[in-house]
Amino acid sequence: MNKKSLILALCVAGLIAGMIGSPLARADEIPDANPLSGNEKAIAAGKSWFRGVCALCHGGRADGAGERGTGADLRKFDKGFRIYVETVKNGRNVPGRNQNMPAWNGVLDDKTIYEIGAYLETLALENANWKEGVRH
Repeated sequence: MNKKSLILALCVAGLIAGMIGSPLARADEIPDANPLSGNEKAIAAGKSWFRGVCALCHGGRADGAGERGTGADLRKFDKGFRIYVETVKNGRNVPGRNQNMPAWNGVLDDKTIYEIGAYLETLALENANWKEGVRH
């Protein structure tokens, strides 16, 4: 299977999981900080997963400049680790965007989501918030 076919298959699987009512991620089961933060092996795995699954929409540098050009700039993510995990698992509808974030629960396991998060932390810009809970 070539890379584009794999990406398409993963996207379709994510959309199907979202459509069939995958169980929502429970906030009380998600840690406030990524347990894999700073783990070089997890960061390397997360980079690979990100490029294979997320870059189509979020861009290869997570700057929102993907082929579809609709993903958020994850270098600026400021909602904390828990919201990141909830968003990946449950998806997100964003008003004004043609394409929404699909739910990946049931497609990506927690370890993979945490690895991707560990990688994204390494790309964070000033004032991003990957390691703390929601700032009020």
